Amino acid sequence: MTQGRVSLVVFIATTAMVFPVSALDFKGYARSGIGWSSRGGEQQCQTVTGAASKYRLGNECETYAELKLGQQVCQQDDASFYFDTNLAYAVSQRADFEAVSPALREVNIQAENLFPALPGAKLWAGKRFYQRHDVHMIDFYYWDISGPGAGIENINTGWSSISFAVTRNSETGGSQGYISQQMREKDVITDTLDFRIANLNVNPGGALEFGLDYGRANPSENYVLSNNASKQGYLFTASHQQTLPKGWSTSVLQYATDAMTSLNNGRAEGAAVNNRGKMLRLIQHGNVEFDDRWGFTYVAMYQDIQRDNHNGTRWLTAGVRPMYHWTPTMSTLVELGYDQVKSQKTQQTNSQYKITLAQQWQAGPGNFARPALRLYVTYADWKEKWGYAESNDFGLSKGMAYSDTSSLKLSRGNRDELSVGAQMEIWW
Repeated sequence: MTQGRVSLVVFIATTAMVFPVSALDFKGYARSGIGWSSRGGEQQCQTVTGAASKYRLGNECETYAELKLGQQVCQQDDASFYFDTNLAYAVSQRADFEAVSPALREVNIQAENLFPALPGAKLWAGKRFYQRHDVHMIDFYYWDISGPGAGIENINTGWSSISFAVTRNSETGGSQGYISQQMREKDVITDTLDFRIANLNVNPGGALEFGLDYGRANPSENYVLSNNASKQGYLFTASHQQTLPKGWSTSVLQYATDAMTSLNNGRAEGAAVNNRGKMLRLIQHGNVEFDDRWGFTYVAMYQDIQRDNHNGTRWLTAGVRPMYHWTPTMSTLVELGYDQVKSQKTQQTNSQYKITLAQQWQAGPGNFARPALRLYVTYADWKEKWGYAESNDFGLSKGMAYSDTSSLKLSRGNRDELSVGAQMEIWW
């Protein structure tokens, strides 16, 4: 067996010995499939240069899985303790045997109703996916501070719920220090402080959520950040979710500064020297089910990152995925997506449109019914004029945007591609 399989078996066996097997909760997510490209070789998936995500239907080229095991380990009156874990796997989907080491994404304890004065409040600590917000169509997590952390959430005030949390993540390199008379480099820990007010009922079926995140680099003793490091940054988020008669719609406004402008999701990169600036993001996305036959999901987003070093981008994206149910378990989907990314430095624009037609068999009606098996055909057409330098060769600076020239092409150029394939997807 591969190292990943051995780890999973040991993990499950150890957990089963500690807790009664019948009490275990088994949850997770997985996708896998096969695909062919009109240009030969392995399956190709297309993302426009400069964008942080892609339209995912018929455009995912890896096998990915998250396997969650958890159990309520203690219950006393209203108070309870829940132990949660999550192992994640990702392979390139190229062969039968692909060795992989699992990523330990979650291991935490969540305790509810510990304080009689705070009914419903949850105290937690450990590695955790914490209150993540995403756009499913493009697999884009716009608010996600997950990582090792601790906090208390869902404090009921009568008119809202309040949550506090702190998480941390490391940045490779980023700090330097003279140790034993030698210059050495060390990873930097960056902390994120998170405060949220949610469930503000402002209109029938509508609720507001506000959040403020502060991130700051925390170098080790005797190590210092680079002089140009951003060190810290803020992210402000306001979100309104409207429940519709047959669906929902979410509007999001986000504004970030400096260290919060590189990952753009609430986690900071304070040791980075290339992210001083600001970010403005507007998102509208949702899901509508007209009846038992017709429904669609959609997204429209504007994101503008202006950097002091002029290496920012302006990203526009809009897409829709209509779905028609022939039977409760068989449907046809069409996904149309368009991306446009303008470079602040080159003042040139990369663009791509993508269309996918898919025949799907899923567990019941609805756009989010899973598991699903699907056959698809995807066509993507792109026109690009700029790209990012991958090294400091040829007088370029790694990570900076440059226009294509006759002698150097950093973008994908002007091309199109057709792909066909089959895929499974499940969450449970």
